[in-house]
Amino acid sequence: MNKIFACCALLLPLLTGCFGGDKPAVCVEKEQPYLASRNNPQLKVPDGMTQPNRAEALAIPEPTAGRHTGTGCLDEPPSYFRSTGTTARSPEEVVASWAQAWANREADAVVALYSGSFTAPTDSAGSTAWLEQRREQVATGPVPDPVVEGLRVEPDGADKRVVRFVQKFGTNSLRKELTLVREGASWRIVSEKVADVK
Repeated sequence: MNKIFACCALLLPLLTGCFGGDKPAVCVEKEQPYLASRNNPQLKVPDGMTQPNRAEALAIPEPTAGRHTGTGCLDEPPSYFRSTGTTARSPEEVVASWAQAWANREADAVVALYSGSFTAPTDSAGSTAWLEQRREQVATGPVPDPVVEGLRVEPDGADKRVVRFVQKFGTNSLRKELTLVREGASWRIVSEKVADVK
């Protein structure tokens, strides 16, 4: 009995050190590669050369920012599609970025995926007014699922794609059609049509 009591007495300080006090818990996933990730300093481009496109860089969040457990571990890795300034390289990535940003109420990110030559779906509203309504809808309206369903991409020439999918807002679903055009290295939305799903 004395041996059991002595073992418990020796273990008690160790257990208190692990589970008590004000020290944050140590990340138990020490071998995860993302824990060693760091943001690289901006490249210095020699005179006469063009600046590289940093829009596709993935920013590593600071330990106190974003979804962080406070234990030294990230709850989730940073999102590729939602990274600020990310340039979507394919129509599928545009739609994924658009849906994810809307689900996160990132109105500026949603509107940034529309082309400067976007045409409003109705004649009654100009494109600028329509995009401002979309910005307000993303910021304050119903939140859609972050992933669309039934995504289909159809080519319409070399630099144009028609993307059809279903976007869900809780129990309500909308069938949508986005027309995208290639603008430089990215794709942008130039038109949008909506029809209720029956």
